[in-house]
Amino acid sequence: MFVRHSVHIDRPVAVCTEALLNGPHKWFPRLGKSGVSSVGIHVSGIPVRKRVVVELGEPVKTTTWTVIPMTWQATFLQDLFPVMRGRIEIAPVEKGVTRLTVSGRYVPPLGRLGKRLDQAMMHEVAERTVKELAESIATRLDRAVAAKASKHTP
Repeated sequence: MFVRHSVHIDRPVAVCTEALLNGPHKWFPRLGKSGVSSVGIHVSGIPVRKRVVVELGEPVKTTTWTVIPMTWQATFLQDLFPVMRGRIEIAPVEKGVTRLTVSGRYVPPLGRLGKRLDQAMMHEVAERTVKELAESIATRLDRAVAAKASKHTP
């Protein structure tokens, strides 16, 4: 199954790229030094999260866009949760606006039962998880860019 969510950041792509390349501990939410984080959704304002091991690959950068490969896998009961393989990418939309996209693919676990659960509700959970992750990364990149800009303003 494929999931994707994009967010616009009201900052130029060059400064967003610089913030992204400064290291995932500054922009990937709740990412510990061991590569463990938590992903999930909010249900009625309450966070429902699963601890995952996050692996981020080497960034691929051109003059206009940057892509970072990403994989995450549950730290506990791995056979009940899918492995997400995807990427984080940023690209210009127009001058001063950058699009951040988080996308990924997963195979529902548990065979036919897993496929049915995915169709009934788990695909929506995956979509909401990716949406929340994209929005959180965008917010953190925006804050990093703003903090750097304020340091250079007299």
